[in-house]
Amino acid sequence: MRKMFTVCVLIVFLVSACASLKPHPRPWTKTEKQCAGFFVLGHVADAFSTEKMLDNPNLHETNPALSEHPSDSNVGIYFSVTGLAILIISHFYPELRKPSLIGIGSLGFVMAIHNDRLD
Repeated sequence: MRKMFTVCVLIVFLVSACASLKPHPRPWTKTEKQCAGFFVLGHVADAFSTEKMLDNPNLHETNPALSEHPSDSNVGIYFSVTGLAILIISHFYPELRKPSLIGIGSLGFVMAIHNDRLD
């Protein structure tokens, strides 16, 4: 039930964001593309470390969007959907590209380090 609620909230957020968008957002700069690459690396590091951490039955996930012991496919789906959503939002809101991609990418690396230390 929690997963369905999260997916519905995400869809509503994306649809409402699209309703107020400019028809043609400005192109990405080289720096913004590098920030997107940094974000993707951080997000993927967090995904892999989360999946690895959950192999230990004594540990559990604390993310409220996932259950305490999500399957590998649920972890993959969650990180794929959230990563894609962040990149889409960044595309249509150019003023948020650099700060959000750097911030969320950094958080991904921090969480990957945290998950690695739990093993």
